[in-house]
Amino acid sequence: MLNDVIAAIASLVHTLPIPYFWFIFLTLSGFGLWSFFRMSRWFQHARTIENVPTAKIRSASQGYVELSGQAKLMEGPIIVSPLTAKTCVWYSYKIEERANTTLGFGRNNSHWRVVEERRSEDLFLLEDDTGRCVIDPDDADVLVSHSRNWHRRHVMPRRRYTEQLIRDGDPLYAIGFFKTVATIEAQKTRQQVAQLLKQWKKDPNLLHQRFDHDRNSQLDPDEWEQARQRAERDVKLEQGQREKEAPLNVMTSSELADQMYILSSEPETVLIRQYQWRAVKSLLVFFTTGTMAIWAFNIRFGF
Repeated sequence: MLNDVIAAIASLVHTLPIPYFWFIFLTLSGFGLWSFFRMSRWFQHARTIENVPTAKIRSASQGYVELSGQAKLMEGPIIVSPLTAKTCVWYSYKIEERANTTLGFGRNNSHWRVVEERRSEDLFLLEDDTGRCVIDPDDADVLVSHSRNWHRRHVMPRRRYTEQLIRDGDPLYAIGFFKTVATIEAQKTRQQVAQLLKQWKKDPNLLHQRFDHDRNSQLDPDEWEQARQRAERDVKLEQGQREKEAPLNVMTSSELADQMYILSSEPETVLIRQYQWRAVKSLLVFFTTGTMAIWAFNIRFGF
């Protein structure tokens, strides 16, 4: 039976028009090369996770680091998954519907077609026993422990739903670009100084008492410059104190292509196995498509 199938495929390869043969050959070759690239990337992910040590947020160096802790919501509006209205720190969902494609000769191909797909872009926190880090999930490869699929068969066409969540309090692993920035208000120092001077002007008596050195009930240009310098110094002192007391740690994707950005609610050991298994599957696809392309080439040209 198997020999008959192989003989039929070989006969088809012999009789295919040259343009169709080269299209199939190049498609198989391209898919094999793409699988090899994915295989090397997944193995690199697994090796990096194994080799990069886990850091504490308080003592983490600036740059590419690995963190481990708990996922936490930031203050402000809560994040809710659109499909199930569950509170979470991150979500991803996909809605598919059953579609039929006519292949010719009276044959139809039934498949799932994506009608809507979305993933959360909201910031959330990773918290360990030393501090907090703001997580920006954009461009991250996210792996979760909360994943669910379900169908709605009473609607036409049939629909399939997929939802992935990271819940508040879930274990969270993150590896990416870590940086600490000052918690300074968005407005510039000059604007903050102007705002502080405006507040001082609301109490002219206090303003004159502090800066009207010649006691003429007016601030001359030199005295006003002293007031401005004092306001600027007070603003910078406040900014410096806030930077010292409450540094803001942020993790984002790295600009370097070989430094992947991964977020996961799965343990590190499970994460490593998942990437290794992805690599093995890609390797099998590479060998399968490569073997098929070489076999077809040899059959067609008699090598």
